[in-house]
Amino acid sequence: MPVLLRRQQIISYLQRFLTHNKARGVVAELALAAELGSGQHSHKLLTGGWLLAPKIDQFQRYRYLISVLPQLYRDTDELNAAAQGLEKDRGWQGLATFLSQSGVGIITVGAWSPDSSGSLDKLNWRNFIYQNERLILTEGDEPFLSWPGGRGRANRGDEWQSDVLERFDEASEEALTELALRQAFFYGYLKERLRKPVADPYDVDGFVVGFAGTVMPIEIKEKSPTRDGNFGIDAGRLLMLLRLCLATDSNALYLIREIDESAGRALIGWRCITLAEIIMGCRWNLQAGGRGMTGGATQTIMISGELFQDFGLNHFSEEWLAHHTSLQTAIRAAAQQLARDLGRYL
Repeated sequence: MPVLLRRQQIISYLQRFLTHNKARGVVAELALAAELGSGQHSHKLLTGGWLLAPKIDQFQRYRYLISVLPQLYRDTDELNAAAQGLEKDRGWQGLATFLSQSGVGIITVGAWSPDSSGSLDKLNWRNFIYQNERLILTEGDEPFLSWPGGRGRANRGDEWQSDVLERFDEASEEALTELALRQAFFYGYLKERLRKPVADPYDVDGFVVGFAGTVMPIEIKEKSPTRDGNFGIDAGRLLMLLRLCLATDSNALYLIREIDESAGRALIGWRCITLAEIIMGCRWNLQAGGRGMTGGATQTIMISGELFQDFGLNHFSEEWLAHHTSLQTAIRAAAQQLARDLGRYL
C-alpha cells in the first residue's frame, strides 16, 4: 500500500523551493485534477514531467522527459511493479511513442520509503530508462550520476499568499503526495543530493492521450488578465511546446484558471487556447515577464483574451481531439480565414 505523506510536512517542504508564482501554477494543476475527478474523459489526462538536458555543449540535442511515479511506495517491489504496470498501459505507451518521435528521451523515476515519518530529503529513488517499449532499471543513481557537473543547487522559494496556502490545505493527501514527489525529485534529489546542473529546464504539466493515439501537451496556469484584457505567456514555454509538437504535427492546449484581483483570488472560470491559435493570434513584441525556473527574467508573449474559449470536459472528447490534433491543419485553416478577411483593408 502506498505511503501518504503528512500534509504540513509537504507544504513546509514545497515552501523551501517554490516561489509564490510557481506555487500558484501548481495549485492550478491540482484544481484541474479535482475538476475532472473520475468523470468522462478524465482518464485521458496523464501527468507531465520535467523536461531536462545535461549541462553540456549542444545540450539541445539531449533532452529528456522525466516522469515521476505519483505514489510513494513502501519498498522496491511495490515500486518495480508500478513501473512494470506502465509498460502495459496503452495511454502511457502512446505518450512514450509521441516523445520518441519528437526526439525526446524518457526516464521514469520513483521513490520509496518504509513510512511517512521520514524526511522528503531522504527518500530512496529508483530510475528507469525507456528503451524498446520497456522500462529498464538502472544501477544506483544512473543515468543522472553520469551527467556532467557537481555544483548544482536548488532555487529558493518566497512567501506564499494566503489564498494559495488555503488551497494547499484543501487538497487531498493523495494529490499533495504526488505533487511533492515531482518537486522532491528535481529539487531534493537531482539538485541538492546529486548536485547536478541542468540546461534549459522546463516542466510539462500534462498530456492528453486519446484512444486513437492523439497526444496533446497541456500547460495549466492561473492568471488574471491585464487591464487591456490580455494574457501573458512565457515565450520560452511556447518554444518548448513547439519543440514537442512540430516533429509529429501535433497541437497543444494551454489552459488558464482565470481569477479575479480580490484578496481571495476568486475563480472566474477556465479558459483555453490551442498552440495553433497562439501562433496565429499572438503579438510579436515581447514584454518583460517574471522569474523563470532558474531565477532569471523571462519574456512574455501577449495574447488577447478574446482568443480564448471557455474550457469544458468536451475538449478531451475524441471528436474534439480529432478536429484539433494537427498543428499544421489548424494553422492552415486559420490562414485561409485570414486571407478571406484581408480584403477589408485593401
